[in-house]
Amino acid sequence: MTDMKEMPPLQPDGAPEKKGAVKRNASFPLSAKTLLAAGAFVGAVVIGMSLYGNLGFSIFPHQTDNLTESQRQERLEAFNAIGIIHLAIVPEKDREKAIESMQLSSEARASLQVDLGKTPALAPQTTGGQSASQAPLSPQPAGNQSSAKAGSADAEQPGPALAPAKARQMQLAWITLWDSDVEDGDMVRIDSEGYSRTVYLRNKPVTFAVPVPANGIISVTGIRDGDGGGITVGLGSGAVKAILPIMSVGQVLPLRVGVF
Repeated sequence: MTDMKEMPPLQPDGAPEKKGAVKRNASFPLSAKTLLAAGAFVGAVVIGMSLYGNLGFSIFPHQTDNLTESQRQERLEAFNAIGIIHLAIVPEKDREKAIESMQLSSEARASLQVDLGKTPALAPQTTGGQSASQAPLSPQPAGNQSSAKAGSADAEQPGPALAPAKARQMQLAWITLWDSDVEDGDMVRIDSEGYSRTVYLRNKPVTFAVPVPANGIISVTGIRDGDGGGITVGLGSGAVKAILPIMSVGQVLPLRVGVF
């Protein structure tokens, strides 16, 4: 009896089918389904982006600042009640770290380091607007003749002097900025004693150093109102935190600051 061997399956025309052809035909339906599914997903994303760009909405949630007039007024009143914002001075040990945080050019950095290292000169004491060495002689009692020697003694004991002008050495202080509401792309610029920096506001605070202003004023300017609703700014220094009034683009808000 002839041994029976397994015969390959026949094609419709009666010819045996090649194994390679079986594999290709079996894998085709799976590849087609995968491509169709991927195409459907890409199409949905494109349609969603088109709807967002052309009609102003999307299947994804969209956030923006939406404060009521009452909330705006509360923020303004709370800020006005603060008065002077106390700045946290950068200690000597953290000075290099503070300068690094300011993102200065090499020239500006070198200039700042020179200013920070300057020792302020004391102003000479004055009496009546003149220096002590040029102070007038004290008047003598009537009927008493003063000698040159007496006049010399009087010159060595001038009257009460005005307090010398306070010399000021440049200091650095920490400033922290953040978006106090929805992180929607708000931007502000901060100016202090010649230093200027534009900051993109995020919910995560960013901290950097600024020179302490001699006039006691730090200016905050509205640069960009992300998605409308006003620029929402939180500002702090050390443990002090303040929520600023709602700002508009181009508005300049002067902050009274001091060190104690």
